[in-house]
Amino acid sequence: MKKLSYRYLRGYTLDPGFSSQLDTMNFNQTVYRIRWEDLKKPSRAVNASKNLTDPKDFIDPICINGEYFEIIDVDPPSNCYYEAVNLNSIEVLSQNGLQPDEGNPKFHQQFVYTIAMKTLDSFEKALGRKVIWSPRIKDKKTEYVAKIRIYPHGTRDANAYYDSNKKALIFGYFKASSRLNAKSFPGGAVFTCLSPDIIAHEVTHAILDSIHPRFLESTNSDVAAFHEAFSDIIALLQRFTITELVESQLRTSKGDLNEFNLLGDLATQFGNALPNGHGALRSAIGSRNKDGKWERKRPDSSLYHSVETPHERGSLLVAAFFDALIKVYTFKTEDLLRIASNGTGILPSGQLSYDLTKRLAQELCQIAGHLLNIAIRALDYCPPVDITFGDYFRALITADMDAAPADDNNYRVAFMESFRDWGIFPDRVNTFSEESLRWSKPDDFNNDEKIALDIIAQKVEKEVRVILGMSDREAIFNKYNNSQLQLHDLLDLKENKLGPEKWSTFLKKLGLTDKPIIYLDNFGKEMIPINAFKIEVHKIRPAYRIGREGNILEQVIVTLTQKAEVALSDKEKFRFRGGCTLIFNLADNFNLDYIITKNISSQRRFLTQLNYQKGNDTHAFHSFDGSMYDDDCFSDRINFSKLHFHDNL
Repeated sequence: MKKLSYRYLRGYTLDPGFSSQLDTMNFNQTVYRIRWEDLKKPSRAVNASKNLTDPKDFIDPICINGEYFEIIDVDPPSNCYYEAVNLNSIEVLSQNGLQPDEGNPKFHQQFVYTIAMKTLDSFEKALGRKVIWSPRIKDKKTEYVAKIRIYPHGTRDANAYYDSNKKALIFGYFKASSRLNAKSFPGGAVFTCLSPDIIAHEVTHAILDSIHPRFLESTNSDVAAFHEAFSDIIALLQRFTITELVESQLRTSKGDLNEFNLLGDLATQFGNALPNGHGALRSAIGSRNKDGKWERKRPDSSLYHSVETPHERGSLLVAAFFDALIKVYTFKTEDLLRIASNGTGILPSGQLSYDLTKRLAQELCQIAGHLLNIAIRALDYCPPVDITFGDYFRALITADMDAAPADDNNYRVAFMESFRDWGIFPDRVNTFSEESLRWSKPDDFNNDEKIALDIIAQKVEKEVRVILGMSDREAIFNKYNNSQLQLHDLLDLKENKLGPEKWSTFLKKLGLTDKPIIYLDNFGKEMIPINAFKIEVHKIRPAYRIGREGNILEQVIVTLTQKAEVALSDKEKFRFRGGCTLIFNLADNFNLDYIITKNISSQRRFLTQLNYQKGNDTHAFHSFDGSMYDDDCFSDRINFSKLHFHDNL
């Protein structure tokens, strides 16, 4: 087995501002360990802050050039670009990277690369496969995207965002409010590329787009909120795995996560720098009230039915997730606290002992690592379109039941309790138990339909066996496309062996159709689709991973989708999608474990989405590039630039 090599780079654990405070400076810096990759030399040797006066100077200088990311440090607002850091130089390698420095663009480049690679690594380990970026669509053809471009100084705004069209991460910088704030420097520069939370959040948007491109289509009030919540969850969970930071906060809060600590606060410096800011941009555990006093967030099951904006709505999913973390942590550390308190459970006054802090931190870091894997792996158990919080809840439970059947530490019970407390429930579940929440096993196929599934499975298995032996990402991308095309041809009506009626019944069980559908609007008026219901083989992806209890999972995820287009007027069309996620067990004769559907024939879902996108839903929030009914298939994508922009500067 090839021995892994690592690159060690210094950086912040929280935000730069914590390094200028005596009580936080000691734990605000750490050395990150990221996988080693052979970085190409910077493409141009340039002088720092060179002005872009000649048109040829606008050629993008690549500062860090890796397999997945390339850092382009052009600063359009200042009309300049910055000298590139050389991470392979002896000076950098010998001291574990450059010293953290807010005023050094070279360190900015180093740090944004560090956190981007750390986040990517979390996903690849959890998913059990390489990340292949979402392709560009040009002339209705897919183009391979080798690298996401990262611009550390891409805009002079209180903003950072993923641009799904440019396949780029744009990080902004801005002048902090002149309002006197003990936590920030009045009028100083704030760089979003120096916040590990913001970097991880934006990278997660890009990775989520690569896994579920249709999640950029805001089809219900949960979709944009899910993108925001999931990105926050990943950013915060990664923070909980930094041992020295966790130890410091447990020591301060005496091991009680219900008390004030910095672990659940996201982008604190950014939030403080805003004119009305007095704390973190968002918080998973608690926040300060109008009097400045910190209060623990308390579950409110009514909020899910009343809050509207993606950030407000997304905060409920984040809160539910971190309530589950706290419940598991409390369950797993009760014995330690009893031992330390002579059985009373009440610790003596003063800070925690060194040994107890170490043990509590060890447990919390391990729990966070497990939850990080669960959160990411659940993505493979989601439907391919129209995601809801309830869908993701069921995906979490199902993914973990596969990975850890025994669940000795009650992760799933903690999820069930916290999601229930926050009023997040899936549709059409009869009882609130693990078995009910788990996606159903397919058991209603007749012999003919089982034969059809076997034919699909044999085709997919043959292709996946080849993919598993490949390492080059572009070759994998091309093989993915070829495999999807072959399965598409197999699913064509002319190729199936069932006959028209049996084939239609089979497709219906997959949430698909080959027959005309007539939808009804709010007044019972017929709405007839104007397109053919072509089946799209959206993804074929292998997954090889080790569960929490040591069991090995070998799976293949196949997603199939269909589109219905309804003309609302001569110029406007409404797009409605359905489809399914099929999960095959590669280790068990390629049997089908799950079918997770969003039925293209669902009148209820059609009407719900129509009302939402026409603005008739009270929870409707839109962040589109243009008309949501435009012919351009990407016009209704979530615009992260608008979604993340803070205009109160």
